[in-house]
Amino acid sequence: MQNLAKKPLLTGTDPVPKFYGANLAEVFRTPIYDCSLKNVSGVPDFALTRLKGGSMEMQRAPAYPEDRAMLICVALAPTPVDGWRARIAGQEVSVSHSIAFATTVIDLMKPMEMWAAGPFDYLHYYVSRDLLDRVAADNRIAPVDSFRMVFFERDLVIAQLTKTILSQVRNREPLNMLALEDVSLLVSTHLLQHYGSGKGILRAQPSLEIWQKIRTEEMLRAHLEGEIRIADLATACQLSPSHFSRCFRQSFGTSVHQWLIKLRIDTAKNLLREPQLSLAEVGFRSGFCDQAAFTRAFTTLEGTTPFRWRKLNGRGAVATDHLVYGELRSR
Repeated sequence: MQNLAKKPLLTGTDPVPKFYGANLAEVFRTPIYDCSLKNVSGVPDFALTRLKGGSMEMQRAPAYPEDRAMLICVALAPTPVDGWRARIAGQEVSVSHSIAFATTVIDLMKPMEMWAAGPFDYLHYYVSRDLLDRVAADNRIAPVDSFRMVFFERDLVIAQLTKTILSQVRNREPLNMLALEDVSLLVSTHLLQHYGSGKGILRAQPSLEIWQKIRTEEMLRAHLEGEIRIADLATACQLSPSHFSRCFRQSFGTSVHQWLIKLRIDTAKNLLREPQLSLAEVGFRSGFCDQAAFTRAFTTLEGTTPFRWRKLNGRGAVATDHLVYGELRSR
């Protein structure tokens, strides 16, 4: 499912290089962050790759390999207007907005030449046409033949989605299976809705029924580590994966992965009240991969560290608060 090693993601069933992971990094000769979801043939349908490079003069990059896939590039830092240009299917394109989280959408079936300068910092979403076709079929719309391409434009959906996973990407924390599937469905749905040329429209989905919400929460609480598939949750709710993902967002106001993090933090709060448990043990029991990841997530959601929260809310917190109050009065 995932790969953080700096090595190609090619398999014996897919000899043609794909534009993600180590292959993408090789174009820019930069370090990578790489996570991917593979299909039944062992070939990734969806991948996340971060490229970050230092100062360098404008130079031509090796050719993009043509592929039945879309590539979304998000500038994590503003790209100077003279820092990137390309020729796609004979059309000259360049940086339109030098802003953080500017979004570029590229159809990898189009022939492309590219020139880039540094420094740069991009997060790439690789989405295969096969995945897009499956999501379209789930929503009972015809497969989309072509997609609108944009270059360094504002896309609030992609920007917000990127921000929700940015801490893990920057700290090289692998996204679990649930998070990757969740992101892949959100990105695929957004591509179909806002960049696809098809006439089919993804209809607004109703909320999950009460029994479906209860069942979903039960399953998520039983798999706080995230090693559960969207398909498993969808099957339990008698829905297709993409329908489930959209109904879940309508019901809970957020993505499945973000709700799982909330459940982890709720669990951690209960465990933090047990003084015999170390912070590392609390993080592990709450589903986090290590204490650092636990501390970052907890601080982001609660605005304070687990250590500080335990001091204020754990057993003996009242006595501590009284002591602090008494100390302040005596001064």
